[in-house]
Amino acid sequence: MKTIKKIAYVGVLLSFISCSEDFVEVFPTSTLSQEQVTEAATVNPAVAKATLLGIYENLYRRGSGGTTAQEDFGVTSQYMNLDILSADMAHLGKSYSRQRDISELTATVDPDNNNNYRPWRFLYRVINLSNLVIDGAGGNDVVPATENGRHTLGQAKALRGYAYFFLAHVFANDITDLSKPVLPIYMSANDLEQPKSSLQAVFDVALDDLLDAEILLEGFQREDKIEINQDVVRGLIAKTYGALNNWEQTEIYAKKVVDAGYPIMTADEVALFPGESGAVGGFNDINSIGGIMWGIDITAAGQGLASLFSWWGFMDQYSYSYAAVGNPKGMDATLHSNFRADDIRRFQWSSTLRPAGKFYYKGAEVQGFRNFSGPQSNIDSDSHYMRVAEFYLLHAEAAAENGNFAGSRTSLKALLNLRLDDTSYIDALPDGSLANEAALQARLELWGEGQSYFIMKRRRETRTRGANWLDFAGQSFNHTDERLTFEIPQLEIIGNPNISDQN
Repeated sequence: MKTIKKIAYVGVLLSFISCSEDFVEVFPTSTLSQEQVTEAATVNPAVAKATLLGIYENLYRRGSGGTTAQEDFGVTSQYMNLDILSADMAHLGKSYSRQRDISELTATVDPDNNNNYRPWRFLYRVINLSNLVIDGAGGNDVVPATENGRHTLGQAKALRGYAYFFLAHVFANDITDLSKPVLPIYMSANDLEQPKSSLQAVFDVALDDLLDAEILLEGFQREDKIEINQDVVRGLIAKTYGALNNWEQTEIYAKKVVDAGYPIMTADEVALFPGESGAVGGFNDINSIGGIMWGIDITAAGQGLASLFSWWGFMDQYSYSYAAVGNPKGMDATLHSNFRADDIRRFQWSSTLRPAGKFYYKGAEVQGFRNFSGPQSNIDSDSHYMRVAEFYLLHAEAAAENGNFAGSRTSLKALLNLRLDDTSYIDALPDGSLANEAALQARLELWGEGQSYFIMKRRRETRTRGANWLDFAGQSFNHTDERLTFEIPQLEIIGNPNISDQN
């Protein structure tokens, strides 16, 4: 909780840099100069730390995508949209029109639609704030003399690398077309109005940042799970190599995360079983679940989030918000049919395939798991961004692609032994089927956690929407389909003279 308390003081500390409110609102085309940042950090080193904490706040803060919409609350709002675009999260109701244009695939072809603006604004804000920290440390090539300085810089580079990784997926139609110019790159707060760089260059920046961060974060002991440590960075490196289908490095880095020793979530932690007297899962308390590697510990007093504009309000049918009153999400019916009969994850789902046994707010059991019973404001249910199960499955996938079939089976069974009564089918699978099985299990395991879209791009997949979709049921979409990626916002094209066209 120490870090969360510090975040409350970010606004005060940022005043050392600028008294302008524009500081936390800037686009990459409107930033402070490197000289200003470096001077401020020299006068007060806490400025860099405060800016870093401000970046973390943007991961969950309402309005971090630059709008007042109730769908604008940081990275988990983006994860929801990506899960819908991936075809794994079916939009089961259209009351209040929330995310309707995402499900109908109209938002992603309209550059004036705010669903394109929000991820652009959110991710480039993360980049800009990260650049302020990096500039204040002396620039991209500097290694601070102090351990604290290295750890602060390492987190800033990790966050910037994560943002570029994210941008490369959601604003490039074809992730395999590495030579195509797709996005502007900003490596300093002093960079203005950059032209598009190639997708390869964007991935190179992401990898360079993350690999630097891995070194800089050596020995870093974080105070809260919102902070990125070396294990989280290694997970991001594994995913970036995976996006490039560099399976050798993907296997190496996924194994590093596996070997870090985080426990896989137990059966009671991932599913609500019939007749259970108390709820021990729900994915709502990151500190009590060792398998969650990265997330935000939300407190009612600290963040003051209302369920109407939170991930819980959009996903949890027990919360006092949209999921309970006609705007629910559920698992794609075809994907759900892949659960084996003895899979305990089947208890995550209602008869209509809503995640009633997977996601529920803190205290839902006290209310008897009654729909619409949760808080309307001041929620204290947490949000998570990464858990170790993903890397057991990513290691299994990469190991199979590398011909390490024994290693692939070992990682697959390490997770599935906690989900199935009998995992002998893994031993009987042909070697050539192991990578796809690992990716499928990742989709089943991580549903609703914002990872399916990245899996689809990594596997270069075509997905077909199941029978329970309200839109395009039975229709197939290739990972290169323009409707599955966001448009560069029209405001950016108007404001940046070096960008004149869409991707």
